[in-house]
Amino acid sequence: MRQPRRLYPSLRRGAVLLACLFALAHAQVSVPTFGTRGDVPDSLVSAFMPAFRSAVGAATGLDVRNGELITPGIAGSLEPEFAMLIAELDQARYAVSGELARSSAAAGDAYAVNMIVVDSERDRATDLISLPLDPDDLRTAITQLAATVATFTSALVDLQRGDAGLFVSSEPSDAQVFLDGVALGRTSHLDVAMVVPGRYQLEVRKEGFLPDVRMVELRSADTALVHVVLTPISGGSIQVIANPRAHVFLDGVEVGRSPLTIAALPGTHRLTLTREGFVDDQLDVLVRNYRVTRVDRELTPALDPLVFWEERREVLVYIDGALQSGAYAQGVRPGLRTFELREARESRTYLRAVPEHGVYRLDLVTGELVPVGN
Repeated sequence: MRQPRRLYPSLRRGAVLLACLFALAHAQVSVPTFGTRGDVPDSLVSAFMPAFRSAVGAATGLDVRNGELITPGIAGSLEPEFAMLIAELDQARYAVSGELARSSAAAGDAYAVNMIVVDSERDRATDLISLPLDPDDLRTAITQLAATVATFTSALVDLQRGDAGLFVSSEPSDAQVFLDGVALGRTSHLDVAMVVPGRYQLEVRKEGFLPDVRMVELRSADTALVHVVLTPISGGSIQVIANPRAHVFLDGVEVGRSPLTIAALPGTHRLTLTREGFVDDQLDVLVRNYRVTRVDRELTPALDPLVFWEERREVLVYIDGALQSGAYAQGVRPGLRTFELREARESRTYLRAVPEHGVYRLDLVTGELVPVGN
């Protein structure tokens, strides 16, 4: 008589586990045919959509639905509310809303793809993602977009509980709080979050204000109190991340260095990222009212091999005895090279091997050549 009582909890746990696995296995993402803006040929849409759906399926492991009943207006809305409707109509947990747009600021056949992803079950959405789209190289943009979808669908929905506390308040109140991308709630009724000690990315958002993003260090048996004062904006904002860091120009005007968030009026804007030793990166980005457009770019080296370093005026860099005038090695050849770093009255010399190919960051503290890869 005792054996059934011992077996029942095991069976119940097994049933719960199977139910969870069944639900995960049958989760679906709706990817209706994107809308278009400007003069976008049908052939580009026809080539892009099947390849994108296939890449999303491979990256996420989810069933991908075509959203055949979704109209182009809804599919290309780029609004979370309409994207949630896509998920509901297509009976999917996740949905993608996107558009292919002609790039008005560039000559020739230049296009952009804009996209958001939503989770109808958790009522959450990504920022607006903007990428340039090369008709002769669809794979690059498709791979990045599919990876974005996969990151979103596999994101943590809860943080591991620990003895490090965090309490966040904001001005104005009722702002959304995210810790490492996990929603904690709103500041108007937020309790102390207890998590594992460590370094986290804290993001506070409220419609009509610039998002505040910062790193916080949470310690064991301690509670960090963070008060955030948000800056009001008229329009939307662009969040720019570049690897390596770059100077950022918006519509031809320098606005700072990445990473940064820029206030911008709704519409299409020309974004340019520049850094010595790298090819200038230009793209059109779409800004929506009270929305964040996220731009995450890997800069292309102008030389191979390329050795660069952070721009610090107090440090002079000599390679094989020649003073370098910029923040990268101009015409450095592969092989053993002497790097000399002069700062104030101190001089440090290192013998380093420069490989034949690749991108390397010269650490101005240790003198090491650190590989930088995609």
